[in-house]
Amino acid sequence: MELSDKKGIQHIVCSLAAQGIQRFVICPGSRNAPLTLSFNRHPQFVLYSIRDERSAAFFAMGMAQQLNEPVGLVCTSGSAALNFAPAIAEAYYQRIPLIILTADRPKTWTDQGEGQTINQTNVFKNFVRKAYELNGEAQLKDELWYIDRCISEGLNLAKYINKGPVHFNIPVAEPLYGITNIERVEVNSFLIEPIENHLPTTTLQKLSTTFSQAKRILILVGQQRSNSALEAILQELSELENVIILCESTSNIQSKNFILNIDRAITNLPEEKAEILKPDLLITLGSAIISKRIKTFLRKHRPQLHWNIHPFDATMDTYQSLTNSISMEPLSFFQQLKPHVLSPASDYSKQWHQIAEKKLSYHNQFISQSSFSDFSVFAAIYQALPANYHVYIANSSPIRYAQLFDNRKIVETFSNRGTSGIDGCTSTVIGAAVAMPQKNFLLITGDVAFMYDVNALWQEYPVDNVKIILLNNGGGGIFRIIDGPEKEQELTQFFETQTNTNVEHLALQYRWQYLSLRQSSSTKLILDRFFEIETKRTILEIFTDAEMNPMVLNDYWQFLNK
Repeated sequence: MELSDKKGIQHIVCSLAAQGIQRFVICPGSRNAPLTLSFNRHPQFVLYSIRDERSAAFFAMGMAQQLNEPVGLVCTSGSAALNFAPAIAEAYYQRIPLIILTADRPKTWTDQGEGQTINQTNVFKNFVRKAYELNGEAQLKDELWYIDRCISEGLNLAKYINKGPVHFNIPVAEPLYGITNIERVEVNSFLIEPIENHLPTTTLQKLSTTFSQAKRILILVGQQRSNSALEAILQELSELENVIILCESTSNIQSKNFILNIDRAITNLPEEKAEILKPDLLITLGSAIISKRIKTFLRKHRPQLHWNIHPFDATMDTYQSLTNSISMEPLSFFQQLKPHVLSPASDYSKQWHQIAEKKLSYHNQFISQSSFSDFSVFAAIYQALPANYHVYIANSSPIRYAQLFDNRKIVETFSNRGTSGIDGCTSTVIGAAVAMPQKNFLLITGDVAFMYDVNALWQEYPVDNVKIILLNNGGGGIFRIIDGPEKEQELTQFFETQTNTNVEHLALQYRWQYLSLRQSSSTKLILDRFFEIETKRTILEIFTDAEMNPMVLNDYWQFLNK
């Protein structure tokens, strides 16, 4: 096979192949030419060319998220590497395995006036599991062994030990384009076998006794991938009188016995009711929780005991009440605990379900009479949405509206809640769709988030399995529904940042079909037409009124308090 004539590059490429990585997203550049040429000519790899580094990194993250395996990311030297940073931070907090390879000039030229040269050593240090410096010019046996060892260590970290992004910075010298024919590169590669955690007998006995004696147990499920086995065992636990399970759209568990709309259930609770709903034992699993209301509720009404179950982040104390940190997979934990628990007489589950059902009744009444707005549009989307979609929801107001509606028809819901930024929402779903062409994807986004990441459309891969609903409310609508900015004279210019871009022209430029909606009378017709277009990537732009949206949402919260 043909590879770079640099032995260090040969070992980097072949060690990555030995670790089983298959996909690389490549950004154009010259300093990374030895890597680009070698990856492209090695028979194991599938390559994707994305021009914009920031978009490319989110594209790779979307692929890795869907494939549940590491995806590589390659760029040239200088500021190109820095453009990877937003996606690397998001992947770090979502624990998505990205393998970042940044080409660099030789260290002798750092800070010496050489072009396209910055200090890249450990440049992502706060957002990677580990950073390595690998010499692309390595020749000696021990130098090449070191490369092999670092690749093995880094890949095992990314996949198993401390899941998330790993960075390899690779200085290379000119000439960069030399190619050699080589039959085989012998590399020293090792794998770490993952192990199952088991609770010690005494610990299991102590935890099961505590669980069985608690009269009010709240299990709160954060962001996670769909897991039918975990959902099944949580369903069994939810049938106990002393257990209630709260989750969000991104929790991806959908039993009818779970409360899926936390904000709807707990908004403006009277203090006496809040005391009744306060748990004795809080059990948390999964990653980020979107609801600010549940965080405030649990910090104010602290449980006596809090168990956090997470294979990597078990010491996280979001609710300032952590008593037991349990470092293991939630499924394994509940499988071991469930056979040993009993349920004391309790009305805790009943109390939660009564309030949730009451609020659901008010919710449905309000939908039937609400004015055309972001709220009514979300209600219509969730009503019209077919059952076979994987839904990505952009940050700011879209993800908050999504928490108010049932999503039981959706296969899975995703959102970049690691850092909660708007910067890569579209690129993430495009990468996901390229990785999984057999799946249907929907992105629900806002006008600012869409324009911020419009380069996501500037790529050549077929994504006819993607649809985008763009809520155009005239700027950053979030700043009209959170406390503070809506009262300030700087609202429109510095917070909302109203946009005037013609999305229809952008759709034409990037060869997307375009539909628009401006009035409530056409909502069902347009949404049905939008979802009926099965073989063409389509953008539906829905125009809502910036001043009406917060009025409707405020009316909604008041209506729930009847």
